[in-house]
Amino acid sequence: MICYAFPLAHEAGELLKLCTQQERFSIGSLHCTLANFRGRPILVALIGMGPERSAENTRAIFRYFRPKGFVLAGYAGALIPQLKIGQVVLSANLTSPEVLPFLRLLSGFDFASFCTTDEIAATPEKRDWYAKKTNFQVIDMESEAVTDVVAGRQVPFMAVRVISDDYHLALPTGALAAGFDAARGRATPFRLLAYLALHPGEFAPFKKFVAGLSVARKNLTVFLQQLNDELPSSW
Repeated sequence: MICYAFPLAHEAGELLKLCTQQERFSIGSLHCTLANFRGRPILVALIGMGPERSAENTRAIFRYFRPKGFVLAGYAGALIPQLKIGQVVLSANLTSPEVLPFLRLLSGFDFASFCTTDEIAATPEKRDWYAKKTNFQVIDMESEAVTDVVAGRQVPFMAVRVISDDYHLALPTGALAAGFDAARGRATPFRLLAYLALHPGEFAPFKKFVAGLSVARKNLTVFLQQLNDELPSSW
């Protein structure tokens, strides 16, 4: 069984639509779905945002399940202008070395170096700061923390991300915080509407960011289908 771990339900939504025989349950803040994905039994796990929560829930996965492969997937930000919204990237620095030769046989993605923070890099200036500090190309809030938990468990690990916000996009952090309860992992649309009524200047950038999520999620799901189909049947 392969575990596909996502920080957020929205990131996993398209993949779950392709799954059959779904059984959903929760273990504390870890939300799980056992399912069949294109003929393969999988676990889809929603591990939450941020280093601390994602690491805690990844440890819970290994307490209750014995996955033969672990794929962390979701959205990420670009630290360099060359990466565009909807571009799928695999971590060259966090993915298990033994699976890198196999991944090079696939298509529809690029390799990049990932860094993990506990904050959103919302502006080009902030992305520049992280790029210069880390010399990496992609930023997210979970990959390194999850890698640390999986390391040493003799389970092949892949960190797969799709660019949801490119280098030039200034994120409306106030609207994003109002529209999503990170602690509970759920959207808060009424709170968002109230916030935008008081901060109309954030409506356009929020709309632009959300518009890019559909193509990002679609491209991520297409790649995960290819990955799932090509992985060894013994996983």
